[in-house]
Amino acid sequence: MEVVLKQDVAGLGKAGDVVKVKDGYARNFLIPRGLAVPATEGALRQRQNLKTAQQKKEQRIKAEAEKHAEKLKGKTLVFRAKTGNGRIFGSITSGDIAKKIQSEFRIPVDKRKVLLSENLKQLGTHTVEIQLHPEVRVEVTVEIQPEGGQ
Repeated sequence: MEVVLKQDVAGLGKAGDVVKVKDGYARNFLIPRGLAVPATEGALRQRQNLKTAQQKKEQRIKAEAEKHAEKLKGKTLVFRAKTGNGRIFGSITSGDIAKKIQSEFRIPVDKRKVLLSENLKQLGTHTVEIQLHPEVRVEVTVEIQPEGGQ
């Protein structure tokens, strides 16, 4: 029997997949638990419509990320920090960078998408990569200056 999976099923497939299973497995397990529906013409058409809608949504999200990347490309974020002996007290974190981007450029960035190997603790200029989408990354310059214009 062919069924269309409504949810991911371990060892069988992902949501939206059309899989062939034994009749008893479909009738007694998958269908009663709401994990699948019989692969009728209507179910297959609905699956195709959902897939098309999902693809359009992904394209729209990627296009928006690319637009944001163009806006951020080549920009410099300036941070002022208290210093001592060429080092800053504390550090500039990915959360700080995400907040600065959000406040200055009105671009929503999750701090987990700011790709820092470790927090910035030195004065000077640093290049930081930001992942706006799994396929869209942009580099920004972070400049850390001493507080008070020293």
